[in-house]
Amino acid sequence: MSSVIETYFNAPLFDRELAEITVNIEQTPFFLNDRGHPTYLASLGAGIHLITESPTNAQMTMGNAYAVPSEISTKITNWGEQTELDFDGQHFEFMPLVATKETAAAFGITLVRAGEAIQIHSNQKILSEIQYEYGMMAGHYLPYQNATSNINGGKTLTPFVITDLEHHDFPHIFSATDQDQLPLVISVGRYFPNLGKIYLADLWVNPGDALYIPAKPKYSNPEFIDLHHNRNAALACWRGDSNKSTLTTHSLLDPHGYFYWYWNRRPTIHPFIHSSIHPFIHSSMHPIPKTNS
Repeated sequence: MSSVIETYFNAPLFDRELAEITVNIEQTPFFLNDRGHPTYLASLGAGIHLITESPTNAQMTMGNAYAVPSEISTKITNWGEQTELDFDGQHFEFMPLVATKETAAAFGITLVRAGEAIQIHSNQKILSEIQYEYGMMAGHYLPYQNATSNINGGKTLTPFVITDLEHHDFPHIFSATDQDQLPLVISVGRYFPNLGKIYLADLWVNPGDALYIPAKPKYSNPEFIDLHHNRNAALACWRGDSNKSTLTTHSLLDPHGYFYWYWNRRPTIHPFIHSSIHPFIHSSMHPIPKTNS
């Protein structure tokens, strides 16, 4: 009898921590983007450009807009609140946007370019900067309802990426520090609960740039809620002419903080972008979209 040879793919990496340092905001309150390297300083020397948080308002709406007829349910966990949103439709596309001062501000975020510094404001004084490696399948992780148990430390894999966004009481900094100069992709949303409307986009962060997201606590009856998530950080790896399946990045956060998640279980679409952000993103891809009003 002939034997059957079975061949398997190696297990794809979802995400992992490579290194972690503690950042004391009282001692080093300034984040400096030092030529693409995240640095924390007690004071600023000559030649460093200190910037302030980018102003934003409800009229600064960008991205693809979708109706949110209702909030289906909210589940309280030890890590935070998980609110499932009811979206009007079947498929939802995140508009690809180059991360600029303007596009970031439309989601309550400040772009920090090389040579720029910003003061970190946080009630939680001890934060962590973690170097992560994200796999190109990390966005396919389903942590919410109907997910299977994490057998042997595994995570539930879905054939599509869901809407999965968050805000929290501590500041967040995402630095595009991939050693092979891949752009970092941060999914963002601006949710208007009273209007039943949400704007969805992907911010493509140039290598060497960083995004500063101030603490965004939960408020009673907010006009809008700015949301973000980096699980789809390695979206650029899906380009056919990229030979990478993972991306490395640095994030400042409180790993023990309390989160507010907003999610929808239906499939999403994440187009690539046409820009000079990286040589492998060709002009045949989507043009930079205009603002939605």
